[in-house]
Amino acid sequence: MLEQFGDRNKLNKYKAAFIFLCLIGALIVVAATPPKTIGIDELSNQLKPCPKKLNCINTEYSDDTDHYAKPLFFPADKATDILKQSKNIILSMGGEIEKERVNYIHATFTSKIFRFVDDFEIRIDDVLHIRSASRIGSSDFGVNKERVELFTLEFKKTYPD
Repeated sequence: MLEQFGDRNKLNKYKAAFIFLCLIGALIVVAATPPKTIGIDELSNQLKPCPKKLNCINTEYSDDTDHYAKPLFFPADKATDILKQSKNIILSMGGEIEKERVNYIHATFTSKIFRFVDDFEIRIDDVLHIRSASRIGSSDFGVNKERVELFTLEFKKTYPD
């Protein structure tokens, strides 16, 4: 009779492991899908605003104080070099370039352990705008803010205020 309970416990462990693996697989699929909240808004010609979650930083919307960071300034005669410099900084930080346009870069950063994907975007007009956001979850423990600060630090080595 005790052997019967042992087999049942073993079966329950396999079921739990299977369910856990399915959940991890679902998270990977969700994290790998680019969200609709990235890119340049066609009406405003700005990076799209942050959602209500705390895992996003954006330099476009100063009235959104929960997510706002200051844009980066650069000399007007260096505008053509800014995209190349920004791309080099992103790559040196471990980012992967997903899309590049004349005044726009979309890159992704993937966490080492859980493989969570964050989107990092820049848009250049008379200043350099940044948006960095996690694809899933509501908090990122400050990772996106740190990423924007690191990018800013590296950028200002070449283009100080």
